[in-house]
This record gives sequence, C-alpha cells and structure tokens, in this order.
Amino acid sequence: MPKNSPSTIIEHLNIKDGMVVGDIGSGGGYFACEFSKKVGKEGQVYAIDVKEKSLDYITRNLEKEGITNVKTILAQPHGIDLPEKVDLFFLRNVFHHLPEPAEYFKSIGRFLKDNGKIAIIDYEKQKFSFTGIFGHYTSFNVLLDIMERAGFYPLEKHDFLQDQLFVIFAKKGD
Repeated sequence: MPKNSPSTIIEHLNIKDGMVVGDIGSGGGYFACEFSKKVGKEGQVYAIDVKEKSLDYITRNLEKEGITNVKTILAQPHGIDLPEKVDLFFLRNVFHHLPEPAEYFKSIGRFLKDNGKIAIIDYEKQKFSFTGIFGHYTSFNVLLDIMERAGFYPLEKHDFLQDQLFVIFAKKGD
C-alpha cells in the first residue's frame, strides 16, 4: 500500500471509537465515510462543506451505504455552527481557500474540545504545477504563523505525503 494512501492518513489521525470528528471541506465525503467506521456507533462525524451540492451527494451516499453516524452541515465561508464540540477537525486541501484563516480557526476553536486537535493537509508550493501557478498551496511557515495567531501550536508534523504538508495542531495551553 502506498504510504500516501488515505488509510495511512487516517492511521496518523488516531481516531478512536466514540470520538466526534468534523471533516471540513468534505467534498464527496470519502474521509467522512471512512471516519464513520473509526468512531463507531457511539461516535459522530460531521461532513462540513460550503457547497450544498456536495452535501446532497454525501447524504445520498450515506443513505445508500446505511451509514447513520455522519451528519452533513452547510458551512458559511467564514465559519461553521455545530451542535457539539469535536475531538478532531480535519481539513484536506481547504486551508488555501479560506479568506481569513486566522479568524476562521479562532471561530471554529470554540467547537473544539479542550484536548481537541486540528489536522491540516495542504499543498506545498511547486514552481511549475497547477497548485503553484494558481496559488493553491500554503507554505509551512505561513501555516505555523496563522495557526499561532489563531491560538494553536503544532503537535505533530508528518512528511509522508508528496508535495503536501500534514500538520496536527492543538490548542495553546493544553
């Protein structure tokens, strides 16, 4: 199995039975569905996206698969509203789309449990690539600076994804 496979990413998130996970920018819902298996019947996954079409697709897929521990949440560009606090927020290739990321993470921080974590995967800049040309990337130093301003520090950094950052953050003071 390639080491940049989704299952390797999930393994490094340490999702346990009973956890609550927010998948921000869940798109087609692949990770939300995989997280649902990890959190089990007692856990909850929120598939969060700004696109109603993506959430409708996820809902149809959940019904087809009989998955009951995933709820879809329509996000606003500047934040989200959840019915409970989460153990983990997961953002894959979303960070570079956020208009005011420091404010965004301060805002969603209120939905993070005291020992909760935020896992961010985003592209690193590649000179001659789609991501580099169109600005679809985040440098490691920019990511650290923004998350620091939002009240988070890097807890773990993983280097197995080619051309991508993978950093897990925790709240300062934990």
